[in-house]
Amino acid sequence: MKTLIAISIVLYSALAGANSVPSMAVLPVTLATEQTLPLDDAIQLTLLSNGADELAQNLAKWAGIEILQIADNQLKMTLSEQVSYKGNADISLLKDSFVIDINEPSTKQFVAGFMQWVSQPWQLTNIAGYVSQYIDKPSYIHGFNFASVVATEKSGDCTEYATLTTALARSLGLPARLVIGAVIMEETTDVSAFGHAWTEVFFNGEWQIIDAAMTDATSARLFYLPVSALRNEGPGFGMGLMNIVSIMPEKIIDVKNAG
Repeated sequence: MKTLIAISIVLYSALAGANSVPSMAVLPVTLATEQTLPLDDAIQLTLLSNGADELAQNLAKWAGIEILQIADNQLKMTLSEQVSYKGNADISLLKDSFVIDINEPSTKQFVAGFMQWVSQPWQLTNIAGYVSQYIDKPSYIHGFNFASVVATEKSGDCTEYATLTTALARSLGLPARLVIGAVIMEETTDVSAFGHAWTEVFFNGEWQIIDAAMTDATSARLFYLPVSALRNEGPGFGMGLMNIVSIMPEKIIDVKNAG
């Protein structure tokens, strides 16, 4: 049995307007003075980050994002509603790891439950649906649990949803990676933003987002702003997490339509 590693870098969590959506820290976000809702499929914004240089390099790996660094700590960008990772589906993204431990008995039992639950042939949306209903005790007290722990406890916030989603996708033969970043959520009368985690899955020749934590947010439009994938899934994954958090956006301002 692995020793649980509690990560204290994202300890406070909050609801972001959807129904019991597990999320990380709420981010300040403002619309441009002249902008009204609804937003278009592509938006412009300025974000503040202490790691703007590294963040800009990371964001360049996704299609649907255009970046211009306008100050040491500021990036101006265009963000599409649909962003897609431009990298290859590396074979490592199918394997068992310290964090995404698909060979553990509890993870295997969880996957077996999916095969009994889903109608064949299964669809990509079934993965999010199964994880969403499987985690029946959403909680904000967790640091960062491994897939096998989440499969056992059925509890967690967005990082646990993403970890279990990634494990299920890999177990089904789909390259998958856990991504940490921010989400801008547009509802009827308001826009909010929050730190978040989700899964990217290589399916039908392209990378697609699966977000089991947001399946209840059907009334909202979501703009995903990736910061980095969890590249180190070994025992030292905590250092990688701390690096990601160090370059996370601190504020998002002047949101407006890109047209």
